[in-house]
Amino acid sequence: MSITQEAPGESLETLRSLVDRLTYMQGWEFKLRENMNRGQGSKGTTLVIYVTCLDSTDPEGEEVIQVAHYMLVPPASYNERSWRRWLFDQILLVERHEAMEFFKIDGKPAYPPAHGPGNDPYLVLEYGTAADAETDFNGVRHEGTQPHLRDAG
Repeated sequence: MSITQEAPGESLETLRSLVDRLTYMQGWEFKLRENMNRGQGSKGTTLVIYVTCLDSTDPEGEEVIQVAHYMLVPPASYNERSWRRWLFDQILLVERHEAMEFFKIDGKPAYPPAHGPGNDPYLVLEYGTAADAETDFNGVRHEGTQPHLRDAG
């Protein structure tokens, strides 16, 4: 089974026109790709946002890399104003992702993006400790288990 969606071609042409005219910060490039294979068995119309930036994993902060963000284009019959806002929102998602890459406390990422298959890499996750998960509402730690998953009886 697969998900198939369609939208009027004129809506896509409106988006394409905006993407062709879009500028943002130096090192950012925008491309609209139709029927693009995004990996993991997923394909379709995709806004690709290429960002040339410093590598967040480089301790010296000197290595420059290019990353590509694949943004799924909704099958919508948007007008120019709505597509313009959608493009702006996609930039904000990429900015959030990059902030998660670079925001560190004592040299360690506090909110590292979840890059793995099935994860939304734009979702800010709070990673707790094992102690957080194992401590009940009374402050009692139950090592090796999560209190809310234990039998209530």
